[in-house]
Amino acid sequence: MTHNLKRGPLADAADAPAAPARPSATLVLVRDGAAAMEVLLLRRGRQLKAFAGAWAFPGGATDPIDGPTDGWESMPAVARHTAVRELREETGLTIQPDALVPLSRWTAPVIMPRRFDTWFFMAAAPTGRVQVDRSEIHDHRWASPRQALEDHQAGHIVLAPPTWVTLHHLTRFSGCDAALAAAGAQAPFHYAPRVVQQGPNSCFLYGGDQAYATLRIDQAGPRHRLWVRQDGWQYERFAGDGRSAKTPSVAGHPCGIG
Repeated sequence: MTHNLKRGPLADAADAPAAPARPSATLVLVRDGAAAMEVLLLRRGRQLKAFAGAWAFPGGATDPIDGPTDGWESMPAVARHTAVRELREETGLTIQPDALVPLSRWTAPVIMPRRFDTWFFMAAAPTGRVQVDRSEIHDHRWASPRQALEDHQAGHIVLAPPTWVTLHHLTRFSGCDAALAAAGAQAPFHYAPRVVQQGPNSCFLYGGDQAYATLRIDQAGPRHRLWVRQDGWQYERFAGDGRSAKTPSVAGHPCGIG
């Protein structure tokens, strides 16, 4: 199976055998900019096997030096150590593990040939200058979540679905304190997408969607999904009666494919 970040996954059957998901961790760094909260994004090298050329948050797979990965589903300390180490290696920035606030967990769909089981953390950006290695990481930028989504819509940058959904979630917040407080006040949501192909479009189903178990995406009921369409990406999350779910989102914000 191939995967094109601009056009979405070219899915095999939804019940295809799954490759093992490698434990990994990601760190969403936030800071208060002049006009809005900003996040740090890194452009991955085009020679990399996973999400080559995409803009992503600092992060990567665990290493034996981080510690054992037993009990990964319970967010062991090794996840924080992985996030901190990857931040240092990719940006030169340092931060203490206890400064990280759990945000979410993402387990890649079974259709992906390379899969990761990733804990996402958030933290206030430390002082210091970002220095990328120009090898694995080719560039960096600070941008508001909304600006990053608009740049993706215009085709200026490429985002993977977990990065897109995380940025979409962060558009609700105007400052770091509010974003960090909200993350700390709720349990991290586990995104384990199931993917349905509909012609050239892909529908990523998340827990809570009426179609998550059946894959029957046209039935009425609660929605929690990301549409990756040729004319734009759209996140939907609402209860079966059309009301917003308890976890609010900017539902329906379009973000096109370059």
